[in-house]
Amino acid sequence: MLALRIPSQHAEAARVLIQDARILNKYHRIFNENDITEIPLLEQPDSELEGSLKALGGEIIDDRDYAPRDTFRDIHKEILDAIDVPEEIKSKLPKRWEQLGHVLILKIDDELEDWQEEIAVTYAKILDVDTVLRDTGGIEGQFREPVMELLIGDNTETIHLENSIKYCLDAARIMFSSGNVDERIRMASVCEKGETVVDMFAGIGYFTLPMAAHSEPARIIAHEINPRSHKYLKMNSQLNGVGKIVEPVLGDCLDAEEGIADRIVMGYVGTTHEYLPKAMKILKDTGIIHYHETCPDRLMPDRPQERVIGAALKAGKSVEMMEMHTIKTYSPGVVHVVVDVAIS
Repeated sequence: MLALRIPSQHAEAARVLIQDARILNKYHRIFNENDITEIPLLEQPDSELEGSLKALGGEIIDDRDYAPRDTFRDIHKEILDAIDVPEEIKSKLPKRWEQLGHVLILKIDDELEDWQEEIAVTYAKILDVDTVLRDTGGIEGQFREPVMELLIGDNTETIHLENSIKYCLDAARIMFSSGNVDERIRMASVCEKGETVVDMFAGIGYFTLPMAAHSEPARIIAHEINPRSHKYLKMNSQLNGVGKIVEPVLGDCLDAEEGIADRIVMGYVGTTHEYLPKAMKILKDTGIIHYHETCPDRLMPDRPQERVIGAALKAGKSVEMMEMHTIKTYSPGVVHVVVDVAIS
């Protein structure tokens, strides 16, 4: 039977990736033995997913059969069976959600507002959470904080566990995108031993923490301009035992020390290209940049590459394109991409 064999410490992160790809075999049990986990699959992963799984130390095997499950949970069906709303609106109930520790985040259509309390109560019961937030899709303020409506509970601070990393955050005030999980997992293995890394837009440690915990950099200087995110960045560094590696800096990355980095992470999207000239100055004579951008499909793949190349040429440097891949669909006709480049 086809399965993924992986070190148990990375099994949950792998399971999430496999489930999102809809190839998790829910009809057979996951097997654990001697710190190794084997996850049954419905089919062979595509090349991109297989690459992500290999980065976690996984390999695809076909060595054994796995015990059948008598039953497995269909959570959405449980919700439909339990909820007390008219039948005609059940098809409009959320089929996807974000669960961060004890906090659940739902997107509820405006036409379901009259039923949102019943929706929140039912989802909370089935998913065993204490707090439910409604994501209205808005962003506000200088720090682009999400606009959330509290439906149930009173504690929006939570700890989310992913790839053995604990992310503490206030889910009502700070974004955490499950759609970026592949990139967070990838960044866990990109650093070379002894590197100095500069994370120009660290947030609560989205990429800093996996690099610090799973690679061997000498130091990661993590810049964050939002005081609330910076508070959690410091907290998360201690929470994950990487306080001696991570150096959280509160302030604008345009003020960052120059000529110090072997590697730079630019994990912000929106106006990231405006920070490329500074990134070139932060690097040593040679180094690697992981540059993120949101780009219309019609301008792919040229625009992200041309922006990095243009900034390097203006700085008197040369560029070697290493890799570019799509992280997720950002909005209709727009993708979130990351470009890895070697600068010299």
